[in-house]
Amino acid sequence: MKLRRGFRKEAEEYAAEYRAELDLATDGPLCPFKLAALLEIPVVPLSHLDGFGPENPNYSPSRNGFYAATIPIGTRRHIIYNDMSHPNRQRSDVMHEIAHTALGHPPHPPLTDDGCRNFNPVLELEAKELSFTLLIPKPAARRIVAQGITSFQASIIYGASKDLIEYRIRITDAHGWDRNRQRYN
Repeated sequence: MKLRRGFRKEAEEYAAEYRAELDLATDGPLCPFKLAALLEIPVVPLSHLDGFGPENPNYSPSRNGFYAATIPIGTRRHIIYNDMSHPNRQRSDVMHEIAHTALGHPPHPPLTDDGCRNFNPVLELEAKELSFTLLIPKPAARRIVAQGITSFQASIIYGASKDLIEYRIRITDAHGWDRNRQRYN
C-alpha cells in the first residue's frame, strides 16, 4: 500500500508547523502531550477510567491489549491511552491518535457488526507515517546522523523507540544526505 502523492512532504510541513507553534527547533523533540494540549485534545490515561485499573487484562501492555484510541464526545475528540505501556510506546500511541485528528480522519466504531476490528488500512498508514514524522522529522533524522548520535541515545532524546528512529533515518535517507554534506563541505 502506498501513501498518496505528496503525503510525506505534507507530514514534514505539519512537523515544522507544530514545532514553530510550540517554539521548538525544527530538529527538536516534540512531546505528544504538549501537542495535544496545543490542539486542545484531552488525553486521558486508561488508569483514570473506572474499571480499567491493573486488574483489567486490557490494562497490561501486551500484543493483544489496548494501546490507545480516539473517542468522539460531542464535537470534541478525546484520546485514551494505556499508561502501563513503555513511555516511548505511550508517546507513539498518543501521537498516532493526534495524527488521525490532524488529518481529519472521520471517527468510526472500533468494531464491525460481526465483531471484527474496524480497520481502514489507508487511514492507519497515514496516521502511522504522520505520527512517526511528528516524532522524528527529517531535520531530526539528519541531526542524529550528522552528530553521530546512536539510535539508543536518540531514543532517549526524542522519546521514541530505536526501531522508529532507524526507520525515519532510512526513509529520509539521512545517511545519503550526510554523505553529500560531507563531500561538498
